[in-house]
Parts: sequence; structure tokens; C-alpha cells
Amino acid sequence: MCDSPNLHCNEQHWFMEEQSKEQSDQESSPFLHYQFMKQEKLAEGGGGGEAEEDDELELQSLLSREERAHSEPLFCSYRDRLQEDSALDRSRREAIKWTHRVCQRYAFSCITEILSVDYFDRLLANIRIAEMKPWMVQLVAVACLSLAAKVNETHVPTLSAFQVEGPNYMFEPKTVQRMELLVLSKLEWRMNPVAPFSFLNHIIGRLHFRTSSQMDRFMTLFEFSLLALISDSRFIRHRPSVIAAAVSCRSMEKMQYEGSQIGCFLNALSNSLEWSEVGRMFEECYELVGELQFKGAHVNCH
Repeated sequence: MCDSPNLHCNEQHWFMEEQSKEQSDQESSPFLHYQFMKQEKLAEGGGGGEAEEDDELELQSLLSREERAHSEPLFCSYRDRLQEDSALDRSRREAIKWTHRVCQRYAFSCITEILSVDYFDRLLANIRIAEMKPWMVQLVAVACLSLAAKVNETHVPTLSAFQVEGPNYMFEPKTVQRMELLVLSKLEWRMNPVAPFSFLNHIIGRLHFRTSSQMDRFMTLFEFSLLALISDSRFIRHRPSVIAAAVSCRSMEKMQYEGSQIGCFLNALSNSLEWSEVGRMFEECYELVGELQFKGAHVNCH
């Protein structure tokens, strides 16, 4: 449902379909792979050479896109601003906490929440405003969550219904719709970014789970950890592939894998994800994930 004829859901879906057709070769959605990954990985057994080649091509495409996004000058500048501007960092953290509460209220998936935060950060990186007022941050958060839900959820609340769980400001639907259009324009309709979830297909292929319950446990821990760290701006410095690997290793530790198994797994990922070019970024990210776990900073995942 939508609140105005200016941006009907049907129109939204049509535009998304057209955009996905144009970018299907370069930017196929990483989240579609995640939805069916469990059944495929448990069923495929050893897999064939052709499947391995496809996996490698997909991985190289993801790493290439990740590199471009991570080194984009405006996003680098945004990362620096968050470190220097405590008010902006605090506003971001509060906006993400609000996003999480709304996602829990409507039982949105973890992917929807991650998408919303990605849109939020990319928009703030691409707009030049001397001072982000608190109401501006809240408006961006509402618009980004609405768009993420339209991309990933089956049932989407009205724009008025999104504004629950104690927001400090309330906006008319038309105001939110204008911000939605600004987000779409600034992000150039690239609504399926490279995110930690993008690498799960690749990572799980190296874990060789034998049962569905093992994979379920891993997925729960992965989501649990990922949602705990997204409000911490220190993680913006790390590439999605590194975050995915660090969270995976911490999840395996919680599943009580032996250290030697984790070490072998880490070496395999390090080679395939090209961390040699990233220096000590994995170790730093791994320690940050552990710090949040130690502090009990986890939030519930759906």
C-alpha cells in the first residue's frame, strides 16, 4: 500500500523491474542467492566444475563492485565525517536503533534492515549539507526503511504506519515520498548493493554443513551479530567481504568449532577474498565483532 498516487507501489515495482533489466549483468541481486542458498548448498553435494566456475565469476564481480564502492571519494569523505562529527555519529546511531525497532514490530527480515542502513549511509555520503539537523536524519531513515521494505518485503505498511516506535518527528506521506525520490536519484537506482550477505553463498560453500540445523544455527548467529554492529560507525571502514568473514568466524566460535577448523576456513577465505590487499583490516574487524559480543551488545534477529 502507498499513501499517494505520486508514487504507487505498482509504479515502484515497474521501475525496479526496468532498472534490474538494465543492470542484470553487472548487479544481479545478492539477496536472491541468499534466499535459496540453504536448499541448494545442502542438495548439491560436491558440485561440478561449471558451478565452481560460476561461483568464482560471481565472487570476482562482487569484489570488483565492492572495491569501487569502498573507494568512492564521497563515501570515504563520509566515513571521515562520522569519525570527526560526534553529533552526526550519534544521530546515525539513533536512526538505526529506531529502524531496528520498526523492523521488529513488522517482523521485517534482517536483509531489509541491512538494506535500509546501506541506503541511509550512501545517501548521507552523496548529499552536501553543512549541518544535518535531527529532523533531516529522521526523514532519511523513514524513507530508506520504506524503500528497503519495498525491495525486500511482501507486505509493506503505509508511510504513516512506518512512523511508529517513538520517532522524534512525524512527516506527511508526501514529504517522505519526496525523500524517497531523492534517495533513488542519488543512489542512481542501485538498490541491491554489495553487503555482507552478498558473500554468504561463497562462505557457506567452504563450511560444508552436513545438516539443515547446523546451517540454521549459523544463519541465526550471523544475522544476530550483523545486526549488533551496523549502528557502530567503526564498521563502515571495513569492506562487506571482511565483515562477512569476521562475523562468520565469530559465529563458528559460538558453534564451538575447533580452532584448527576455523583456521583452515579462514585461510581459504583469505585467499579467495584477497585480504592480502587489505592489510590488517580483517584482524581489526574481527576484534570489533568480539568486542560487541563481549559487551553483550547483540540485538534479537527474526
